[in-house]
Amino acid sequence: MGGGQGEDLPAEGTTGLESATRWAAIDFLSGPQREQLRSCNAPRCVRYFVKSHGRQEWCKPSCGNRARAARRYQRHSATAARDLPGT
Repeated sequence: MGGGQGEDLPAEGTTGLESATRWAAIDFLSGPQREQLRSCNAPRCVRYFVKSHGRQEWCKPSCGNRARAARRYQRHSATAARDLPGT
């Protein structure tokens, strides 16, 4: 995978899967795709994703829906607050 020394041998106390996952992460983070790594902009989402097109802001469609709903709620609650008598 990564071409590093001892990559075929798992680190002491780890499984082969853990070792392979670590090498895959090292390969990804040191490769050209790291430039496309983004964090999701949706409220309460902690995921990261590889940006596949220029306007992508969210890791999945449901996060985009959540972000749009939050913006709409903010707009409408601000409008409702302005329309209250005495404000």
